[in-house]
Amino acid sequence: MQLPPALHARLAGAPGAAAPLPVQRDSLAGNAPFRFAARQVRFPREHEFFEDGDVQRHLYLQDVITQVAAEPERPRVPEFTCQVAGCCQAFDALEDYEHHYHTLHGNVCSYCKRAFPSGHLLDTHIQEWHDSLFQILAERQDMYQCLVEGCTEKFRTSRDRKQHLVAHHLYPADFRFDKPRKAQQAWERAGALVQHPSPSVPCGCALTL
Repeated sequence: MQLPPALHARLAGAPGAAAPLPVQRDSLAGNAPFRFAARQVRFPREHEFFEDGDVQRHLYLQDVITQVAAEPERPRVPEFTCQVAGCCQAFDALEDYEHHYHTLHGNVCSYCKRAFPSGHLLDTHIQEWHDSLFQILAERQDMYQCLVEGCTEKFRTSRDRKQHLVAHHLYPADFRFDKPRKAQQAWERAGALVQHPSPSVPCGCALTL
């Protein structure tokens, strides 16, 4: 690309002040109606020049702070109790009830009645605690899946999985997903005694205890 002669001369010359580049004007345009000379002007912060901008900024920030700080109003309803048998929790907002139900009653194990905050954790619990095939496979391969949805890591023991959760997913060190196996078995035996409290009594399930 060939540079204009004047620009080439400025670039090739010694550093310092140089003559301004010539500006070619169309002869039909006539003389310029005015001359403009740029000069630097400094206004103090409280100058009226900035007044409109300050007002707009104040209104914007006030609106943002109000939206963040103000808790959205939730429609109130007459107080009612949870309809799940054995639960007496009372509510005066549907949003609170929905959160309570999904947290405590939405994902309940049908075997041991433990509640979980998500279906993923419920499925993991059922597989590890109530599937006899799981224990057989766990002796041969990694079966303890990470509790974080989307993470495909599997481990040989629940202890290894916990270390992974603490190190990679920043779980608290005292986090516990499963109870010790002996405690679980004792709980299941206690449940069986509740169902058949009297020994040596014929049972409707064709078993004599």
